[in-house]
Amino acid sequence: MSAGALLGIAVCALCAAVLGAVVKKSNKEYALLLAAGAVVLIVVSVLKNLGPLTEQLARLAGEGGAQKLCLDAMLKAVGLTVLGQLAAQLCRDAGEAALAYGVELAAKVAVLTVAMPVITQLFEYLGEILKL
Repeated sequence: MSAGALLGIAVCALCAAVLGAVVKKSNKEYALLLAAGAVVLIVVSVLKNLGPLTEQLARLAGEGGAQKLCLDAMLKAVGLTVLGQLAAQLCRDAGEAALAYGVELAAKVAVLTVAMPVITQLFEYLGEILKL
């Protein structure tokens, strides 16, 4: 991601924050929708710039095997974590702390689920080493 792209994201976020503060005085629901819309725009912008990074990570992972399994799990875990954090923060902004906790808990369980193939492979490798 270039410095110009980051600057654009920062300006978008600051504009949304200032506009949200003004709108929040009269209508909190619209302020929350404004924040959610700004987050969607920022996430789309980040995803557009993610291509070169994922290509480089794929080259590092090689053809397949354990490296590919780990890379796939890592990328899925990062995506689930970011999505969970965004949803939880929007819930907190709406004043729903209990919902935010539920979203965070669901994200943690989803990350553990994604990591299970890697953990299974690790235990298989350890079992092979101990047999030697």
